[in-house]
Amino acid sequence: MIDVSILDGFMQSFFIWLVIIAIYNYLLKEKNIKTMILSILLVVELAVVGTVIDDGMFLIVILCAMGKEKIKQGKLNLTHLNVLLALVISQMLVAVLTSYLAKLICYAYLNTDQISELSKVSHLLIGIQILMMYVVDVVILIIAHWIANKYALSIEKFRNMEIERHLFIMLLVLFLSIESVLIISGLQGVTGTIQLTLLITFALMIGLMGWQMIATINVYTRRKSLENEKLQNEQLSAYLQSVEQQYLELRKFKHDYKNLVVSLNAQNDISGIKDYLASATHSQILATSLDDVKIAQIQRLKNEAIRGLVVQKFFYANQCGVELNVEIPHTNFEISRDVTVVVRIIGNLLDNAIEQAQKMSNKIVTIAFNVIEDTLEIAVNNAIDSDFDQRKIFSTGYSTKGENRGLGLANVRELVDRKRHFYLDVEQKQATVTMTLMITMTEK
Repeated sequence: MIDVSILDGFMQSFFIWLVIIAIYNYLLKEKNIKTMILSILLVVELAVVGTVIDDGMFLIVILCAMGKEKIKQGKLNLTHLNVLLALVISQMLVAVLTSYLAKLICYAYLNTDQISELSKVSHLLIGIQILMMYVVDVVILIIAHWIANKYALSIEKFRNMEIERHLFIMLLVLFLSIESVLIISGLQGVTGTIQLTLLITFALMIGLMGWQMIATINVYTRRKSLENEKLQNEQLSAYLQSVEQQYLELRKFKHDYKNLVVSLNAQNDISGIKDYLASATHSQILATSLDDVKIAQIQRLKNEAIRGLVVQKFFYANQCGVELNVEIPHTNFEISRDVTVVVRIIGNLLDNAIEQAQKMSNKIVTIAFNVIEDTLEIAVNNAIDSDFDQRKIFSTGYSTKGENRGLGLANVRELVDRKRHFYLDVEQKQATVTMTLMITMTEK
């Protein structure tokens, strides 16, 4: 073992944690002055404690980070924890590698192979290690930046794969394995060569896991692409059916219009003419057409998939004897990500609301699109009866329409829970219920 002074141990621990905290804040876009000052104070505290407990400090930090997220948000922020775990793991490996290389340089400098001799130049040893550590870190950051730019699309797909929990478990197991090796090595006095060999094995495992992950991403992406294509085709088919129905109704109306003109020319009975005009006014095509106000409202939806869905549900509601109102107070309403998921959620909410409204005397369903600062809100309001139970509506199989039919809202809850920036609020007021999908456009 090498006898290292308290100052050397502090400096070594300080610069290790400085790298981790600095990169962590940079990746999470925390760059304000207050954060920088607090980060420096945190690094000093970690360095002081790390001087005493050495490698065990990594484990304490991870546990404290998990506890903080749990207390602050009520659940683990897997994105933040995955970033922290990845940084700690990489820095642990870099620290061991540079420590070994620094020892080799000092051996050559002193022209000796006795480890006890290194204690005499501990300041030099720690200085070389810190310098090499930062050189290696810079090289890793350059490579990481190049990979991020070259594979930006694949990385974005990875973020949307909703496998953060699996990644967290994998990184946590890897971290605990490396931490166990470091702690046991320190307690048993394992030589740096053996320790480095073990950690290189872990590094190879990381590479293999990364390669396997890329393969999994490709397979998963292809499968999701096929699912999205199928969903879009179904939506397009339903929309075309609605358009076709409107076209048929228009043809019928044109035919009736011709008959109307002919009949008006052939009769002088004023009351008969009025009755005929009244029946024509209430024809299906006039009753189901989108009026100018609704057309103007719907045109504010800048996502074609959502706009098509609303038009489709308008005709579906009309067939069910339900009036669907659309409210969009802002000039434009556009969702920049997860449009397919939003379409599925809105479709389920509207289907449920329309089917519920069919049973009510108040057969009006309202869907409102709103933007409040960095949050998009989509609210669906409809009348409810005494059978409505807010505590059970999201349970699989629950439905006021009978057994084994209540899958729509259960699917909504599942889809919302998969997205960390999605929230669903249910407000029951008098004889109506409003279900609001909230989408935060900034990461939290």
